[in-house]
Amino acid sequence: MSKPERCIDPIIKFCQGCEYGWIEYPEWVETYEDTFNCRIRSGCIFGYDKGRPEDEPTEEELKEFDDWCKRM
Repeated sequence: MSKPERCIDPIIKFCQGCEYGWIEYPEWVETYEDTFNCRIRSGCIFGYDKGRPEDEPTEEELKEFDDWCKRM
């Protein structure tokens, strides 16, 4: 697996659903049901979630996302 150059989802940045993301649950979470009503912390193992200028979406990516939203 090669490291991506930037965030692979620069618009939504859904780190917990990304193969390069991490999730941190509160200490009291012990079961799957506990996760239904808790706040989680998530981020990117490479730090691409930190708002660096090079990780921001391009105009073309924003347009593609807008077009996709309109089709849905």
